[in-house]
Amino acid sequence: MIVINYDLSPQKSIFYVSALLYDYIVNRCRDFEETRKYYLTNIDKNELIFYYSMDWLFLTGKIKMIEEGKIICA
Repeated sequence: MIVINYDLSPQKSIFYVSALLYDYIVNRCRDFEETRKYYLTNIDKNELIFYYSMDWLFLTGKIKMIEEGKIICA
């Protein structure tokens, strides 16, 4: 089980990061690796939160992977 204390650092929550990434994907980018680089340079260095956030977007139906490394918004 994953336990995340949102009160300590809400900007590192999966929901917040997912919203930032979704905004980036919708407006600027359709490539997984470019999105990852954007996250690492502009949001945080914790790659685990990036992958959890991308999984969250995929599971909620906001994004789809159309081919290797290409993202499309649903």
